[in-house]
Amino acid sequence: MPTYNVSVQNSNYNVITPAQKKYAVGVTYDIPAKYLQNNNIVLDDFTSQFNNSQTVFNLTSNNEAYVPTDSSQIIVSVNGAVQHPGVDYAVTNNQIAFTTAPSVGDKVFIVALATTADLTRTINFVHSSGSFDMSAGTKGELTIDVTGQIDTWTIVGDVVGFLRVDIEKCSYTDYPNGFSSIVGTDYPTISAGNLKGNNDNLTQWDKTLVAGDILRFKVQGVTQIRRFMLGLKVLL
Repeated sequence: MPTYNVSVQNSNYNVITPAQKKYAVGVTYDIPAKYLQNNNIVLDDFTSQFNNSQTVFNLTSNNEAYVPTDSSQIIVSVNGAVQHPGVDYAVTNNQIAFTTAPSVGDKVFIVALATTADLTRTINFVHSSGSFDMSAGTKGELTIDVTGQIDTWTIVGDVVGFLRVDIEKCSYTDYPNGFSSIVGTDYPTISAGNLKGNNDNLTQWDKTLVAGDILRFKVQGVTQIRRFMLGLKVLL
């Protein structure tokens, strides 16, 4: 506790102020990253093949054969009029067959509706020791609401230093006594003198996650770093 000597009108007083308090903050959360991407494709133009009699044409995208899932997956416009799938045309494999042969000079425009799902989830665990130096030990747990395979880990710290983290897994049924490490000897690590680490070659890991599993994060060793974020990319 600091002390100060203060002189007031030739009298001496001893003033004592309380020491600054330390604080610690811990934060954990899970950020989902599952979303849909719209990748509609404009198919190649084949109007140069129109001869008033031909009805079947190959569908291609960038000169590669394109196979729609069915007739409804493509939007076909002839001279500005949208055609009805199954009535005005049909699709078989990578070919379109018009009910009526297009005429020379007709303008045909075809768009393939290609909506795909990005089936990933990023699980982020964040911990801060506040104004304290971080120590080894358990730093928190997360429940998992998806089933998938861990593909990549990424870890970043607040300052250059060293950090090694173990991840343990337990089923809901076996909690709290069923935890075991899933990383083998390949711990998520910030090597000494660095700020971050990353690995997508998880040959030693038990990568399988099942909805309901609980993950526990344990710091094995640390110097300098007081705050870190550990992210796990999961393929669903």
